[in-house]
Amino acid sequence: VSELDEIVFLLSKAGYVGRKAERLVKKIEKMKLPQRPPKGILRHVHLFLYGLIMVAAFIAFAFIAHQQDSQDSLADFVKVQFGDEVDPTLGLFSGCYEKQLKDGWDARVRYVQTQSDRGQGDFEYCLVDGLQTWVFAIVQSKTACDDNFALRSSEERSTSFDLLDAKGDQWLFETGNAISEFQLGEIDPSRFEIECGTISVKGDTTSSTEELCPVMTVDVDAIGFSGSHDWSKTFVLLENLNSEVVQFYQRPVFIGDSLGSEGYELLFFAGRRWVLATTKLLTEDDDPFNMENVISLFESSGFWLLELRTEALSYLSEAVNQGNDRGTPLGLQWYNARYADGVAFPFADISRPVDGSFRCGKCNSRTNPCLYEGICQDDGTCICSHGTSGRLCEIKPLSDGVCNPFFNTAP
Repeated sequence: VSELDEIVFLLSKAGYVGRKAERLVKKIEKMKLPQRPPKGILRHVHLFLYGLIMVAAFIAFAFIAHQQDSQDSLADFVKVQFGDEVDPTLGLFSGCYEKQLKDGWDARVRYVQTQSDRGQGDFEYCLVDGLQTWVFAIVQSKTACDDNFALRSSEERSTSFDLLDAKGDQWLFETGNAISEFQLGEIDPSRFEIECGTISVKGDTTSSTEELCPVMTVDVDAIGFSGSHDWSKTFVLLENLNSEVVQFYQRPVFIGDSLGSEGYELLFFAGRRWVLATTKLLTEDDDPFNMENVISLFESSGFWLLELRTEALSYLSEAVNQGNDRGTPLGLQWYNARYADGVAFPFADISRPVDGSFRCGKCNSRTNPCLYEGICQDDGTCICSHGTSGRLCEIKPLSDGVCNPFFNTAP
């Protein structure tokens, strides 16, 4: 419309529309519109507003750049849970990760596993196949960006400095296959010691991970663990020379109450699952019965599960998650270990489950009473009645040739 109006105006000025239109156009060209310049400070309002907007934009840019450079706004600690159904070694890297700062305006943070003395997992921001994204690597001497990553996010994160933005992404192996499970969440710094530190073992209840059962017993009504030898029926807390509970992966280590040709039997956590093993296969020492060596195995930095010999672990529990984590292996389903070629850590062979599980062997009159009219004492031990035995009086006096009126009620 404006172009048509301009054409008509030019034709009128040239006299093609008529004399009257020509005179009107010339009159319009000579017309001047009155101007009332602003007075006083109003003359500079637009300059003031422009300058204010520019200053605000610069401050906002500087603040964002500082936050990215200092990385103060990002989570200090995160907790990661890897699925281990495809690659069982990933379960070893489940746990807590701490932010580490990097220099530079375009620097992203990295998150490194807090259990630094047993091999670390590492999250870093890298360029992979032209895609800017987060990757995960098992770090020894290199970083995650040195082409040795184990997992990467499938989503590009070119504008994100925050690892938590990738928690809903599909994570892939280097081969492109998807991981079975990946959970990522922030840990409040005030709860870091609770979530990631050592666990207090008080032993007077099993209702929380802060007060753990100190004695594990195998259910006597089940077949239990079998194999090359008869495994212990009871496991107690392993303590060092200072009477401190030995811990591994922020969980207590338990030791069997019997000795066999393969040394002590140990029950401990490995990041994703509990495992059962003997000291003969765990240590390279010629003396698997040396208790000091057994303790130092867990307290030294040289014990890395990825470097164990094949067949070192005999059994693995079901995967531990937030719903079934009680700080101990109470009530978990167990499976035989299965080693695969080229994999340093065994799978839990779900086709070969174990008929047996652990229950707490310390009595509590309210939550874990002694059986068959046994009396629970203050120290958590039972005074058994009617000829029963066991930590909770669970073993009946049967097949001993004696007629026990409490159990033999036939006329």
